[in-house]
Amino acid sequence: MMSRLHRKYSRVTCYSMLFILLCLTVFNTACSGELDPTKPEDAYTIFRDALFEGDHDTIWQRSDQATHDHFQLRYDQLKQMGVFIDRYLPQTDHRLARRQSGVELIETTKNGRELFEKVFQPKLLSPNHGVIFGSNVREIQLSEDAKAAIIVTRSQQEFPLVLAADGEWYVALVDAGDIVETSFKWIDQNESALQQTVEDLIAEERKKREAIIAELMDVK
Repeated sequence: MMSRLHRKYSRVTCYSMLFILLCLTVFNTACSGELDPTKPEDAYTIFRDALFEGDHDTIWQRSDQATHDHFQLRYDQLKQMGVFIDRYLPQTDHRLARRQSGVELIETTKNGRELFEKVFQPKLLSPNHGVIFGSNVREIQLSEDAKAAIIVTRSQQEFPLVLAADGEWYVALVDAGDIVETSFKWIDQNESALQQTVEDLIAEERKKREAIIAELMDVK
């Protein structure tokens, strides 16, 4: 009697364990399944996870075209500043000017994508439990034409996204507060200082030429 009950109990226990294992397998598969970037919340989550992991490639890939264009524009801006330095400043001042102005960045980068990796440092973020919880999606605000969205996190941060022609959503990083502009504020300041230096040098050279001409022509 006890033996039959034991065998019956064993079978029930085995079936229960199999059922639990099956449920866990299904649950884990659902949790670990790939996120779908055609959904704004999933596209944001991919971007968010890449931030915490310091994954520059994924951050760049999940940023919109306007963000890519912005970094290329900044790269071109630094390149033009380098032209100014080479053309107008004394040769002896080139190295110092390139270092102080940040133009030396283009010596180790080839385009806006590589400049992005130099300037944008997501590894500074601290992915502790509180930060991760606060960065989870709380609300999705869709535009009327469903081509733009704003992800509102639990910590009330807002991340704008745009729907691209490929049907996937991308984070509009340049529109996400002051994140990008703060990273490049120094370029504008250094460019203004460089332009002022060049203008001062040109004005000084003009005065010297005028003085030489005046002396040659005996103008008093």
